[in-house]
Amino acid sequence: MTIRVGLESTKVLLTDVGKKWFTKNYPQGIVYEYDPDKPFDIKSMGAHFVEVICPMGIPYRFPTYIDGEITFNMADKEAEG
Repeated sequence: MTIRVGLESTKVLLTDVGKKWFTKNYPQGIVYEYDPDKPFDIKSMGAHFVEVICPMGIPYRFPTYIDGEITFNMADKEAEG
């Protein structure tokens, strides 16, 4: 018997809903440098938020759901499906 505990991946990809929210709230510029189409490393997760770190080491926080739609997928799961 196999028991799985915790996250299955340490990386997430933004969904279309997540990309829209993310780029609106963290507009690209001097401070915000990220590629919304590339995976982010998970820093922490809560019931209503996800905190991630971009490849440059900058942390970002965004809601888990917007209007009932999830804002991210686990990166490994995205590659499988």
